Amino acid sequence: MGEAAFEHLSEDDVRILVRHPNAEKRANAAQRICRVVRNSALSDNEKALANDLLKFMSKDAVDMVRRALAVTLKNYSDLPRIVALRLAKDVDNIAIPILENSPVLTDEDLIKVLRSQAATKVMAVAKRPSVSGSIVKEIIRYGDSRAIAEVAANDGAIIDEEIANEILDFYHDDDLIREAMITRRDLPASVMEKLITQVSEEAAVILNRDHNISAKTSADIASGARERATLELTGEEKTERELREFSLHLLQNDRLTPSVLIRAAGLGRMAVLKHGLAAMAGISSNKSELMLFDTGPIGLKSLCEQAGLSDLHTRIIRASCAIYRDLVISGIEYDAEYFQTLMLQRTLTLPFQIPEHDKDWLMDRLDAAENAQAA
Repeated sequence: MGEAAFEHLSEDDVRILVRHPNAEKRANAAQRICRVVRNSALSDNEKALANDLLKFMSKDAVDMVRRALAVTLKNYSDLPRIVALRLAKDVDNIAIPILENSPVLTDEDLIKVLRSQAATKVMAVAKRPSVSGSIVKEIIRYGDSRAIAEVAANDGAIIDEEIANEILDFYHDDDLIREAMITRRDLPASVMEKLITQVSEEAAVILNRDHNISAKTSADIASGARERATLELTGEEKTERELREFSLHLLQNDRLTPSVLIRAAGLGRMAVLKHGLAAMAGISSNKSELMLFDTGPIGLKSLCEQAGLSDLHTRIIRASCAIYRDLVISGIEYDAEYFQTLMLQRTLTLPFQIPEHDKDWLMDRLDAAENAQAA
């Protein structure tokens, strides 16, 4: 592939993508190129070159490069369809971002995916922001109960009275599906009445009481994907006492994991990190805070060891704390959203490998933050 003038794109990134033998460097270059393609106003010649680069990325032999493309351009409306289809057929951690989000894929494309009955890919289609009635019917036909619960809780899915009744008639004994259905905002009164008679009294009370929790978060909790929902329940408005009690609750229910701590650190939510480490280490939050921000070699390492974290987890947390401290003492007053964006950007460029599922999660949050700022 020959070089061409590209006003918005670094020639070094193009050269690294095409020629560099190191997969991680190619993946980082791919992510930077994709952001330029997504966010810049390109000329016709630039678009043609960009499309060639995207096709080239989608054929890279290393998963890391293709995943960078899939995650960064999952919402890109001008993604070449041939690239979207190729990624949708890829391994799960590459296909899922595209199947969940890409506006390029048609109902016909999605039906082919559903008919493969690959459970994780069916689940991804069920999570799309917009799901037509015909796709909902195919999910009911080919999906398992988790996928049906996911689409049932998805307010972007078109579920009319006929489809709703079909779900309830076939799955009237499935608590997961019934509880997902009750989180919907658009159910006809007749369907809601039937649903309330089927769910347990306790479930109905809980779901109605917690109506302020988003449908997506409710679906995450209902389907067992609690880590995705956990950090959404630890917002800035939470008090120290609430965060301490919440951390202990997570610990008692085996849901306070290293991933929760890494993701909190990457977002700059140091209060969550402090209370989480305190709970895991069995010490006070005050002592945890002192050890967490100890700039010497002992305090944070000892804290993470007491919490049962690995050396890699400790290194990531130490680096995130250093990033946080540098931003705080810079003297610049950042708004909360931009501060979080800077934390994510710098965490994702750390010179060691963040666990794949955590890196994907942080990349997803960074993309969401950048999209919100650009809107």
